[in-house]
Order: sequence, then structure tokens, then C-alpha cells
Amino acid sequence: MRDVSERKKLDDETRDIYHQLLQAEKMAALGQTISGVAHELNNPLATILSSAERLSQRTSLEEPVRRGLDTILSEAERAARIVRSLLTFARKRQTTRAMVDVNQVVRETLALRSYEQRVSNITVIDALAAGLPQVFADGHQVQQVLLNLVINAEQAMLSAHGRGILVVRTWHDMDQESVILEINDDGPGIPDELQPKIFDPFFTTKEVGKGTGLGLTVAYAIVQEHGGRIRLESRPDIGASFYVELPVGGGKLSPGPTRARLHGPTEAVAGASILVVEDEAQLASAVVDALRDAGYLVEHAGDGEEALARVKTQAFDLVVCDLKMPRLDGKAFYRLLSAIAPGLSKRVIFVTGDVAGTEAEPFLEESGCRWLAKPFRLGDLLRAVREGLS
Repeated sequence: MRDVSERKKLDDETRDIYHQLLQAEKMAALGQTISGVAHELNNPLATILSSAERLSQRTSLEEPVRRGLDTILSEAERAARIVRSLLTFARKRQTTRAMVDVNQVVRETLALRSYEQRVSNITVIDALAAGLPQVFADGHQVQQVLLNLVINAEQAMLSAHGRGILVVRTWHDMDQESVILEINDDGPGIPDELQPKIFDPFFTTKEVGKGTGLGLTVAYAIVQEHGGRIRLESRPDIGASFYVELPVGGGKLSPGPTRARLHGPTEAVAGASILVVEDEAQLASAVVDALRDAGYLVEHAGDGEEALARVKTQAFDLVVCDLKMPRLDGKAFYRLLSAIAPGLSKRVIFVTGDVAGTEAEPFLEESGCRWLAKPFRLGDLLRAVREGLS
């Protein structure tokens, strides 16, 4: 007789590390492709949203036309949300982190779902450890992870039984110096052959149109970015348990670039002259038309070089500028503008389809300029312009 317990344990650990490496390689390769695709989708989506929104503001539209425009707007916004999820997965994100009480995040998240759970016959049992140490994390992103896991569990239980019991637990692993969050359901479980695929982008067991297959992928990316781990334990017909492990830590809050604060009136400042710098012709046309409709005097430049030439010969009160352009991009344009027109450089609003985790992020933070993420609503742009002028 031989005791092979230690060898068996080492084999299991080696297999786990191998699967983690495969997953990391898969994520990295797909991330590069998805990031480029998502960025390219942002410009046409911004154009669709802007054009549809302008048309919907007309008062003489027939009812079928107005319903069609409302559909275009809602579906374009749905596509925009999917693109944002893609970028969350694909990019290393510089997040706004602080010391977070995981138990409080759990309570707030469950409160958001309480009505749906009550009307769906889902019973929630929480077993939250007292005296849990705080973790250094982005509370909103931790909530996004938890929401994805809770909603997936609810849907699995309802599809299988029409009811369910959801158990949420937290505890402190003192050996690993981590806080562990468990989401357990009594649904149908996940078959062994599907478990290696559950974090893959676009993999879903739901019907077409019921899910994008990005929820668990985004959750995986967020947890990895926080230096944590997420894993699944499941047996068919018994249920599934997801474990999210976050390291306990502390540090200084790292401020991100300041977004345009989209509050306040949208009325045009009388006589204000705006330069729109955008290389995408269709999007530029929609933005220029919208600003003119709002009562501004608007000129358009196709890139940074043309914009600089216009600034030298004409006075502008504000600049709306894309970051990514041929010949002279938004960053280079801004630096040259600061030299020749320092006053105007303080009234620049950047628009971009790709910020978080890229070199654009420290630039926006350093410049202090307002910025809008593509695709944006015209109302957001007009409010940002109003604030920039005031």
C-alpha cells in the first residue's frame, strides 16, 4: 500500500494552474480583437443615436414614424451598453477604488433585486460574517459582479423550478488575507462539460435574445483586475455556487479623469462660436446640425491640423474634439492649442470611444478637460457645452 494523497493534491493544483493559464491566454487574445471592434462600433452608434434623437425632436412626426424612431433609439442604446460591456472585458481599467464594506455592497445589491425576487418566489438567505475586514476595491464594480451572479442564479432557478432559494455568504479567509463572497442557488446546476466555457465571451445557455454571454466574462475581468479570483462549483440537479475572492488591502484613492458633469440648463449662450473637430463625417454632421439647432454658430474641421489653421484665423468660444484622428490627433492638437490659444484650451470638450485603461486616461486627467464617451446622447453633449461656455 502507498499513500498517494500528496501526489493527488499536487496533480489537482497543477491542473488548476494550467486551466487558469489557458483562460488568461484566451482572454488576452480575445481582448485585443474585441477592443478594436468595440471602438469601431462606437462611431456609427454615436451617429445613429444623434441623428435619431434630432429627428425625434420634431413635433410634426406621424405616430408610426415616431414609434420607429423610439425603437431606433432604444435599440441603439442597447447596442451601446453591449459595447461598454465589451470594453469592460477587453481593457485593463483604472478604477476608482476605496476601502469597501463587502457586506454593505451585498445588502444594497439584494435590495435592488428584492421586488423581482419577491414576485418570482425566490427566497434569499444571507449569512454575512460579522467583523468582516474592508477590501480596497471599486464598490460599483463589485456590485456589478454580484448583480451578474445573482441575476444568473435567479434565471437558472426560475427556468428549472419556477421558484428557488438563493444563499449569499461572506467570510474572512485569514490564511489568504482575503474576503470571500459565495452565491449559491438550488437550480439545475451546470453540466461538467460546460463548466470550462462559462467565462468565455459570448458563451450562454440562454435562448437567443435572452442574454449576450458577457455577464460572467465581465465579472471575471473585474475580479481579475482587483487581484482576486472567481470560481464555480456545481453538480447537475443540485445547484451552483460561485465564489468571489477579493484580497484585503488599503492604499490611496487614485482619482480618474473628470467626466463632464451633465447637469444644468442646455440653452445656447447667445453668439457662442464652436469648433467641432471630428474625422468621422457622418458623426460630425450630426453633431454640427444638433449644435446649430440649439442656436450655436458652428464650424467643422476634419482633423487637428485643419482645426489649428481655423483657430489661427477665427475666434472660437469652445472646441468639441475627437481624441483619435489621422494626421494630428486630439492630444497633439490640444498641446499645440495650449501654446497658441491658452484661454481656448481651457474650454475643450473631448469625445472618445475608448478611454478606460488606455493612454488617453492619464492625458484627460492631466488636462482637466471635460469629456464624453461615445456613443453619447445629444442632451448630454448640449449640457456639457453649456457648462464649458459658462
